[in-house]
Amino acid sequence: MEDLRFLFKSCPRPIVSNEDPAEVQYAGGFTGIVAGPPKTHYTGNLQILVTEAGHDQLLAEYVVASGGIIHGDYYDGRLGSFTRSYALENCAIRFESAEYDSDSRSQVMTVSCPIDYNYFGSFANIGTNGSIQPGKKEIDGTAELVNRVQQVINTAQQATNLENAVQGVGRQLGNLFG
Repeated sequence: MEDLRFLFKSCPRPIVSNEDPAEVQYAGGFTGIVAGPPKTHYTGNLQILVTEAGHDQLLAEYVVASGGIIHGDYYDGRLGSFTRSYALENCAIRFESAEYDSDSRSQVMTVSCPIDYNYFGSFANIGTNGSIQPGKKEIDGTAELVNRVQQVINTAQQATNLENAVQGVGRQLGNLFG
């Protein structure tokens, strides 16, 4: 199935984001907002080139035989020579019928495929046991950089948690003294 990468004309490229913010009502009529949880469900559309050998049909049959869900990686570049890769989990791909035009032999046919998938980011650590990990992200010489970035992210998360705890204590003290 690895050779199918040449048949994808377009594919959605994931990017980490948060869901919509939520409103929070505070005493005295103040309405604030808090960030939404990280977005993990993405939707897009694949464009797959139709070949005489029927590779699009083979992929469709593979998806159905796999229970309708497959996993894959999206590469900025190509396998073996890429700058980033994205682990796409739980890809639900639906194949729509292709239109054949008998008047034009040179027309390239494509199949449109809506896709829903999960993406957890390059530094995913979801769940209490860290069971969801990113796909292959190894580029020679970057392991140290990735570790430093992960340390910065962990430090920022700890600082945010500490700030939230201090704000919570401040609110409780404010409630005690009216």
